[in-house]
Amino acid sequence: MKFVYKYDKLIIISLTVALGLLLSMTNVLNQLLPEPTIGYQFKVDGEVWFVLDSKEEIHRMLEVYKSKYMKNIDENAQIRSISFEQDIEIIEIELDDEVLITVKEAEAMINENEIEADYYTVVSGDSFWMIAQNSKIPLSRLIELNPDMNPERIWPGNKILFEPADPKLDIIVRFQNTLIEPIEFATEYIQDNSLYASQRITTKAGVEGEERVTYDITMKNGYPTEVEVLQRETLLEPVTRIVKVGTKRTLTRSSRSNFGVVVGTLTSGFGYRRDPISGVRKFHNAIDVAAPRGTPVYAYTNGKVVTAGWGNMTGNYVVIDHGSGLRTKYLHLSSISVSVGQTVKVGQKIGGVGSTGYSTGNHLHFEVTKNGVAVNPLLYL
Repeated sequence: MKFVYKYDKLIIISLTVALGLLLSMTNVLNQLLPEPTIGYQFKVDGEVWFVLDSKEEIHRMLEVYKSKYMKNIDENAQIRSISFEQDIEIIEIELDDEVLITVKEAEAMINENEIEADYYTVVSGDSFWMIAQNSKIPLSRLIELNPDMNPERIWPGNKILFEPADPKLDIIVRFQNTLIEPIEFATEYIQDNSLYASQRITTKAGVEGEERVTYDITMKNGYPTEVEVLQRETLLEPVTRIVKVGTKRTLTRSSRSNFGVVVGTLTSGFGYRRDPISGVRKFHNAIDVAAPRGTPVYAYTNGKVVTAGWGNMTGNYVVIDHGSGLRTKYLHLSSISVSVGQTVKVGQKIGGVGSTGYSTGNHLHFEVTKNGVAVNPLLYL
């Protein structure tokens, strides 16, 4: 038994020495082998698009890509989020048979479009209206897609965007913007039999109020998909205007929905307004009243029709001269019920509400000019 014990002990010592030698050789081999090469997979919705050797470069390219869709947003807007619609992953891997691509090639893949933008080249004799008609694209859509182009002045060779590119990577931008907007003032009318129907005297000026309006806006690839009013806060109450009017009748506004010349909803007032998306101030020289197609439109007061026809931007429209430098204009009509040279009476139907010309929906664009200068129609209604 003593001999066996010594024999087992010798085996254990031999195995221990052999294991130590094996570990030493393994450490030497590990030191001689090169470190594994690391790369980064860029995956979209689970699909590997490319492998790059720099994670920082991938992040940089994505930030540059996102910034393309921030250019037309008001600088004062509060950005809530900028995200990809697709699921984006950047995964660290050990390179084996993976093929690295260059940064330039990766940028090209990120900026690739599913569908390329569709442009039309203007030729001699073209107009925005004709192009819209021939292409079956609403005129308002063409103007929206080409904001830097003057619809009244296009030249052969100009490129008009028909449809924006559809990128493979979609960017969703959510933001809020708060604007100070006017509140239209009401008008109180006092009849005065010493004044003609086309005459009126303001005894107390109306003053617009102010409200703070907060919008919540979602945009996809640079175009709004949802615009919601989150809050309205009155900052300054409007002051009612008091006006004496002649007893020889003119149409007047009798309620929040009855504007005399048409019944509907006021969607845009007279004066400068800021666009909730771009923040750009634009001047509107009339009031817009939305109403169903065909809603009757009436002559403001007695007068003579000086224009009854068609314009690319105005669509079907009528202009009535009431004398003493006063004219009224009615745009975007679906139909016209009067003709040039015809004498009309106050309250006579002259046409129906429509959406012809540059219009995004059925409404009446009602404009008043005094000696050729646009004035606020609400001062006359």
